[in-house]
Amino acid sequence: MQSNSVTQQGFILTRQWQDTPTGTEVSLWLATDDGPRLVRLPPQRSVAFVPADQRESVERSIRHERDVELRELELKDFDLRPVLGLYCRQHRQLMNLERRLADAGVDLLEADIRPPDRYLMERFITAPVVAMATQAADGSLVDAQLKPAPDYRPQLTLCSLDIETSERGELYSIGLHGCGQRIVYMLGPPAGNGSKADRERDFELVYCDSRADLLHALNGWFARFDPDAIIGWSVIQFDLRQLQRHADRLNVALRLGRGGAPVEWRAHGH
Repeated sequence: MQSNSVTQQGFILTRQWQDTPTGTEVSLWLATDDGPRLVRLPPQRSVAFVPADQRESVERSIRHERDVELRELELKDFDLRPVLGLYCRQHRQLMNLERRLADAGVDLLEADIRPPDRYLMERFITAPVVAMATQAADGSLVDAQLKPAPDYRPQLTLCSLDIETSERGELYSIGLHGCGQRIVYMLGPPAGNGSKADRERDFELVYCDSRADLLHALNGWFARFDPDAIIGWSVIQFDLRQLQRHADRLNVALRLGRGGAPVEWRAHGH
């Protein structure tokens, strides 16, 4: 019987998490020498830390909680106080407990660290990794264990994205340069075909009838070429935000993520 166990070097591009009944599922997209690879870790428990001298207050606050464990550890905080580990099966449960314990005057430490970051930092992983896992039928790697691979550097495929808008933010064009392509999607009917400027341009120009068609064309390009990363001047704060606003207004999913996944926006900080 053949084993599906594989070892794969890769470079972490994105990381996501979601709670499941068995724990928190952490998934990562890697860039590898064999192309993009989705990696899923075994279900994770979330942990934060509390000063040991606040144990009584913590136990009162969690006495009705399921799948929560308070464990003694050989660790201290920066004030050299012994700490306990507070383990939760699901990360959102820990987030809810953080608010409740704060109201009870308990100092909950490192509760703001997300599950993917916790896994990586505890193993001193930055981006290059070795994944030891089982290969699923769809090619993804499951039940993976990761280790640092500090010398690994893949050749990333990049896409430079630039949009043009009116003063009021109305979208007129989307330019893409990468993956061997130079293309501009332009709003409006074709104009100037056969002109000298048209003959001398060094990029492909595609006209679109509507702003929704512009977004569909952009989605189609990403589905076909699937770059590892998007680059550009203020590409997140301006270009991608403007595209998302148009996508929301026109009810068109902006599918620029790996595997055709829609764009996700996250805000951090308190």
